Amino acid sequence: MLDRSRPYDLAVSFAGAQRPLAEGFVRACEALGLDVFYDKNVTTQMWGRNFIYEFRRVYGGQHARYVVPFLSKEYLAGPYPMDEFNAAVVHSLERGHDPYLLPITVGGVRIPENLLSSSIAYLRAEDHAVEELARITAERVAAHGTAPTPPASSAARPIRLPTIAAAAFSEHVVLESALARIGELFQEAAPKLVPFGYACRVHVTNVLVQVHLEERGSNGYGLRVRLADTVRGGRLDMSFGRLAHSHNGINAHATAVWDARTAEKMLRFDDYSAHGQQQLLSAEDLFEVLWHKIIDYIERTHDRRA
Repeated sequence: MLDRSRPYDLAVSFAGAQRPLAEGFVRACEALGLDVFYDKNVTTQMWGRNFIYEFRRVYGGQHARYVVPFLSKEYLAGPYPMDEFNAAVVHSLERGHDPYLLPITVGGVRIPENLLSSSIAYLRAEDHAVEELARITAERVAAHGTAPTPPASSAARPIRLPTIAAAAFSEHVVLESALARIGELFQEAAPKLVPFGYACRVHVTNVLVQVHLEERGSNGYGLRVRLADTVRGGRLDMSFGRLAHSHNGINAHATAVWDARTAEKMLRFDDYSAHGQQQLLSAEDLFEVLWHKIIDYIERTHDRRA
């Protein structure tokens, strides 16, 4: 799924109660030649992966040209459908006037204005057979051709974005996605320390990334990144240092911010161990900072023994 040469034509998002409807729609779309992201179609590819992180990449615009959410009462009450929807909304705002969300309502659901503007047109599932919904969708995909690409000069001349983009920004979506990405990068990097005599044990959950550095069977350095709820919406709390002390306080934290200058979702990283140094980082950048702390520890330890 991650190594595709082209994006899906569309991705469907739905609550479990609407699976029969969604699957009928998917199969009708596929019969018309559309390439559709549907969870049952990627079961083997997702084996062993963090499905929350992977699905956010799909619904957040990296692997799909359009998202078709089946909005229902169950959808609005479900944490996983709403996580997909939040990722899609943020990307939709980033695309501006180019349509990305193609909503279909199910039943007498009322969509709050802060989730979906009343000015955005939608279809009602009760008004159309699934085959007709698929035909309408195929016509929309064909009418817009391939996904538009920004001109090469756009990076040099940033365009003005609507202020509502920041309003739709979800701190929890950014933090959870960043945590998943950091965990994934630590898992990829850990085996690289084996030739140097270190075992790097990485434990990842939805709210925690924990790293233990072991040399000759004994514990050494410890690092922990934990998703913490706060009154202001959440943050990533970090502890790092000798394992015996790694849980006795917080060395740093990161909060999610919207960088209006670059129109990017970023992490504001406050490192208490570096005299309160503050940086705006991507998830990949934050991983690099934390990974370098482990490497610095290994090099300092080696120098003392030399």
